[in-house]
This record gives sequence, C-alpha cells and structure tokens, in this order.
Amino acid sequence: MTGFSPHKRFLIDCLNLSLNNETFSGHLPQLSGGPGMEAQAEYHSVAPLVYRQIQQHHLTIPKQQLLQLKALVIRHRSANTIRFSCLQEIAALFAEQDIALIALKGAALAHILYDDPFLRPMNDMDLLVAPDQAKAAADLLFHLGYSMPHGAHRFNHRPHHLPMLQKKVQGMTVTVELHTDIRHRDSLGSMTIHDLVEQPQSFQCGELRIKAFNHIDMLRHLCRHSFSAATQLRLIHLYDIMAYAIKFHDRIDWQRLAQQFPYVINGIRCIHFILPCPEPLAATVQAPTTVPPKKCGEAMKPLSKIVRKDRPWPTIFKELFQPSPWWKHAYYGIPPENSLGRCHWLTHPLMVGRWLSLRALSAGYSLFHAAAKKPQPPGVSDDNQKTSRQSTTP
Repeated sequence: MTGFSPHKRFLIDCLNLSLNNETFSGHLPQLSGGPGMEAQAEYHSVAPLVYRQIQQHHLTIPKQQLLQLKALVIRHRSANTIRFSCLQEIAALFAEQDIALIALKGAALAHILYDDPFLRPMNDMDLLVAPDQAKAAADLLFHLGYSMPHGAHRFNHRPHHLPMLQKKVQGMTVTVELHTDIRHRDSLGSMTIHDLVEQPQSFQCGELRIKAFNHIDMLRHLCRHSFSAATQLRLIHLYDIMAYAIKFHDRIDWQRLAQQFPYVINGIRCIHFILPCPEPLAATVQAPTTVPPKKCGEAMKPLSKIVRKDRPWPTIFKELFQPSPWWKHAYYGIPPENSLGRCHWLTHPLMVGRWLSLRALSAGYSLFHAAAKKPQPPGVSDDNQKTSRQSTTP
C-alpha cells in the first residue's frame, strides 16, 4: 500500500485492525512522522475508532498526541449525545404528524453498524422525507427552533435537500439536512423515499424506533455518496461500506446486488485496495488481484474547488479531465481490471460537460429571478412601472 502519508497509513492500518482483518493481525500499526496524526484522524472522522485500537492493542504513540486524540473522542461522545437527543425529538414530532422519516448515513450507522453509537462522528444529521412532505417537515423543524441561516446555493436551484437547518443546543450547533432525494443532481437518476427496493429496517434511539435503509438500499446509498466529488475523500466513508458488508455479509442478497446494482460490488472491490476484504467477503465480491489503480483513495475535487478565477487554465483542465484513475473506476462502476480508455475520452468528458451545463443553467435561473425580484424605487408602484414600460415600447 503506497502513496499514503505516514499519518494516513497509520489511520488505515488501525481501521484494518478494527475490521478484524487477519492480514493485519500480525502487523500492528506504527506511527512515524511528527504531530498531525490527530488532525488527520479528525478530518477523516475516525478518531474514536483509532483511539480504540490504540487502547486495545497498546500501540505506542507520543503522549501529547494520545491526549489530543482522547479529547476528540470525549468531544464526539458529547456531541453525539446532543444530536441523538435532537433526533429523538424530531422523530417523535414527525410521527405525531404522520411524516415518514428515514435516518441516513451516520445517524443510522452509529446505531446499526457500530457497537457503540459514539464511535461514529458526524458533522450533521441527514434525514430523508417524501418530496411532498418536505415543506411540512421543515415547518415542524422551525417549530422546534431550527432556522435556515444559509440560503440555497446560486448554482443549485433544484437541490436534493433543503438548505441547512440549525439551532443551538447546550452551546453546540446542531445541523440537520432534510433530504427529499439522496442523489445529488450531478448523479444520474434519483433515490427518494419511494424508490427503495427493500422494506426499511429500524434501530433503537433512546425510547424510539427510527427507520433506516435496509441492506441493499444502505449499500447503494453509501457507495453513491462515498465516491462523490470531494476535496479529500474521507476514510470513514470507505470504512462504513466495508464494515457494513462484513457485518451483514450473511444477510445481504449479493446476487440481487450484482444484478441490479453492480456498482456496489465494484465499489467494494475498489475499496479493497485500501481496506482489504477479509474472507468470506473477498470470495463473494471476487476481490481484485490486479495492481491497484493510480491515486488510490483520491477523489475528484468539487467543481467549486477546481474552476476558480485565481487558478491557471492548465491546472483546471487537468483536474477536470484527469482525476484519479481509482476514483474513475469507483465512480463510473468500471471494474479495476478493465481499461479506462472509453471513460477517459468519452464518458468522463461528457459528464463534466453535463455538470458545467447544470451550473450554467442554475446561474442563469438565479440571475433571472434576482432581476425579477429587484426592489422597486420608493413611490413606484407595479402599475406605474407597467405604464412606464408600455409608454416606451415601440
């Protein structure tokens, strides 16, 4: 496993230990390099997992870094306690008003996948509701004291979730993203609460049972989300997928996944180059034995990070059209054994063109509506403006 910084390699080795991968049982992680590992652990949202491996396997790291890592764990435990209390409050209110709710990603995985809910850090809570119930759901959150401090982005007039809803609870800002579709518009297709292929499962959160995706829907969601554009792909997203596939291996309908959603199988095979599949999962997905694609673990950056006025065009062009080969395999569902030739020359350029066109349309839409809502000068009524336009029209 090459191409990773010493700090990131240490984190990956700890995650492999956490997955109980026998390949790594005799290879205890060793931290090399100076300070900074704890900052990387925080970015990748794996500080609690790494800290647990350090404690369980008596790994040696500098005392100051160990204390900083422990402080992060305590902070995440406290933050998740507040978030899950808010989740219970929201779920109870939605149930009273007959609004169907599904908890997404970390909010669900913390209870379903992890043996301690506080092992899964979160920045916000992602919740899915039916598109026709989104307004009613948002109104209920306003009733609970949430507000929308940030409006919709000017390049996204048809978002898959409402603008962030936030409120202060015990001095901490709790953020909720209310989704109507889990697929970003950059993705082809959609996945709403009406598009599930399995009945949702549920988990216990306090005194409530809250719904979450079942196995197939969970994996297809995690794979689409994990391989989206990102400034730096976070390890927790890869760990979620691999850990879920391992834990529920005997309950997942792998044949159906392979037939209907082959990109899920391909995604796991791509993750294998970073977090190797243990048996029997390796046999189920036919873990690749080829040389890893270049730039493993690197995602394509978001367009907002690539296309900026202060950047030279050759750099922009390269990042737009020549992202990580590993990411192309994962994002476009191309097996790592197969060539990327068609993707490089046709599929990816067409997709980039689509993304840029969507943003251009959104920008035009925003400008048009901003002009339509332009404040009128004092004392000028709509009738006066209409008369003025009519008098000057040829």
